[in-house]
Amino acid sequence: MRKKLFPIVLVMSVAAFIQTGCDKPRGCTDPYSDNFDPEATEDDDTCIPTRMKFVGDYDSYGTSYGMISVADTALTSYDQVDVSLTDETANDPEQLILGISNFDQPIYALTTQVASTYKLNIITQTIGAFTYFGEANINGRVLELSYTRVEKIEIEPEVFEYDTLYLNIYGLQELE
Repeated sequence: MRKKLFPIVLVMSVAAFIQTGCDKPRGCTDPYSDNFDPEATEDDDTCIPTRMKFVGDYDSYGTSYGMISVADTALTSYDQVDVSLTDETANDPEQLILGISNFDQPIYALTTQVASTYKLNIITQTIGAFTYFGEANINGRVLELSYTRVEKIEIEPEVFEYDTLYLNIYGLQELE
């Protein structure tokens, strides 16, 4: 009886081993997701896009440090700053649009790039006479945003850097 049972057990063990070795690991295959699994070969629909943790409106306040000339500097506090980040996956799965209002100069929609799990970069971009660049970090619902606005004026044949403004914003993401 044992002699007849041994080949059956052996064949079943080999078949189970081959089946286990052939199973494709399932998981999140989207490299832009928080839970990306580089070993997964089959997507299991559990992906959580990294950028989605940034999307939302923030109750914020901020400070700005402006420099018109080396001798003329001022620190200004802002009690309420409206900050919103909107999803821009139609154009690029790594980009978000940053909107900020209630500063002395209206800020248009700035393009940001998801740099890592907790960091955004404000891509250097020029809107009118202003050039913007900076970065943001998120920790839970807290957004910390720092960026620079540089105003350049052209009076041919020269270009003058007229005004540099450093802005720091802290915000708490509003719950939906």
